[in-house]
Amino acid sequence: MKIGFIGLGSMGLPMARRILATGHELTLYARRPASLEPFAGAEVFVAATPAALGARVEAVGICVFDAAGVEEVLFGPDGLAGTAAPGTVVLVHSTVSPAQIRAIAERAEGFGLRVLDAPVSGGAPRALTGELTVMVGGDPGALADVSDLLAAFANHVVHLGGIGAGSNAKLINNTLLAAQIALADEAMAAGRSLGVDPAGLMEVLSTSSSSCVASGVRLRAGSLAAVAESPAGPTLAKDVTLMAEALGSAPGRELVEVARRLVAALSTGEG
Repeated sequence: MKIGFIGLGSMGLPMARRILATGHELTLYARRPASLEPFAGAEVFVAATPAALGARVEAVGICVFDAAGVEEVLFGPDGLAGTAAPGTVVLVHSTVSPAQIRAIAERAEGFGLRVLDAPVSGGAPRALTGELTVMVGGDPGALADVSDLLAAFANHVVHLGGIGAGSNAKLINNTLLAAQIALADEAMAAGRSLGVDPAGLMEVLSTSSSSCVASGVRLRAGSLAAVAESPAGPTLAKDVTLMAEALGSAPGRELVEVARRLVAALSTGEG
């Protein structure tokens, strides 16, 4: 396929590399020239604008930070919506709220574009090995049309329903991650209160039945403040806030409240 990709950050870069490695014709756009340096000498086309990219592709992946970034590359002055052929599939890999992705998809439909709500999870190492999980909301026909593309970087593609379903699943996942990080920090605090050797407790929690990806994040970081200084900090704060907005007063608020302990620590730099 003729694929476009926008958003060459910590997740987008390895995803784009996998797309290229599996034989698709790849067109890239990046605001910063430095983002394109890993592709120096590779057989890729670099578009000057999202509009120039849109004119060349059958499908495009967007992996920017938030909904405002997605809207800019789609509908901005040099957006791709005005140049992409009707039927082009737009995969929004960014984590946005269900309401935001529904609004984006509805607006894109006016240009004849087919939007899939397609956030990803697994981290850069699994992106490089093609082992991401993609949570998809949207038309099954559009999903079928890009199945080979998704197989380049994912070994779990889960169709969850209509537009917004993928975002709901991603927000639940990331809120649970944040809550587990916060609980791991509480566990270390309990150890201090009971006089348990911190290094020994970390080893126990890392190798025993309570161990998980999230607790490992906190234990390796050493503190919530260190988590805040990592790339995960702003992302988790954004996603927990979006989850709270999406959930409202519905059941599940307890999960959000635990996760907010991490967000509070991130905002104050304490922990």
